[in-house]
Amino acid sequence: MRILVPFIQVFAVVILIGGAVLALTSSAGNSLDQPNLAALEKGVGVLDGLTFTTNLAPQGKSGAIRDAMFFRDGQFLSLECEDRCNYPASAYYARAIEGGHEFVVEAWCPTKDATMVWRGQIVGDEVSGTVTWSMRRFYWTVSTVLEFTGSTATEQEAAAWRP
Repeated sequence: MRILVPFIQVFAVVILIGGAVLALTSSAGNSLDQPNLAALEKGVGVLDGLTFTTNLAPQGKSGAIRDAMFFRDGQFLSLECEDRCNYPASAYYARAIEGGHEFVVEAWCPTKDATMVWRGQIVGDEVSGTVTWSMRRFYWTVSTVLEFTGSTATEQEAAAWRP
């Protein structure tokens, strides 16, 4: 039995490596598996060009933080989040709904183990939704849900909106 256990472990490793090699080489000739590199160079999204001035507040509480949101090149940027934790512009997912669009964005803070997940709706000139901020700690994760509402704005209006 002592000889059989190491043999089984070696056999399992060989099978895993063989499967990985097979998976990497089998799609090389199939053009359907290849990404459209031109589309990956610069994103394009249905919400591109939209700018909003918004108010953020803890869910169900009063008080507001002025923010500006931008959709450009298939990416979303919140100026408040960029200022607070250097969150970069992040890819967004959008889909059409009756009267507008829904969007989802997951942004990662490059300096902390934190994420912000934005879920919103754009109907007409108005935007609203929630953002869940999560920060992983050593033994636990801290999460806060914020609500946001706002309206379309020009880039000059967005720049003047924030203090």
